[in-house]
Amino acid sequence: MADTVTVLCRLPHGLELRIAPEGDVERRAQLSAAGKPDRSPVGYIKSVTVNGANRAPDYHPKDNVLLGRVGRTQVEKGFWDLWLAQHKDSDLVKNHCVFAEVTERAAEAKAREFATEKMGSRASILKT
Repeated sequence: MADTVTVLCRLPHGLELRIAPEGDVERRAQLSAAGKPDRSPVGYIKSVTVNGANRAPDYHPKDNVLLGRVGRTQVEKGFWDLWLAQHKDSDLVKNHCVFAEVTERAAEAKAREFATEKMGSRASILKT
């Protein structure tokens, strides 16, 4: 069995995590800085869809309450590490919209930290 981490996503509908080929992001950034952007589609090499807060076991659609709830998905540790390295400057990472923990116990503790913080509005996602 491969090493896995529990990825927690606080966004309501989840997120698709995609990995670009090695060096592609840097190459595109250099071309853009030179005024010659590469407008071709990015060919992602692997992707994983993580569950959002509306997939949490304690989410109640009738009340539509996402307060303190997170979606959980088991993801290979190698995939998560590579995705995190490619997206370390993303607001999703900086604002803890998506994060990972090694154990289920640590994941539950981290989820409780956000129990009183609302999620879903643009202000909460892009806070500074």
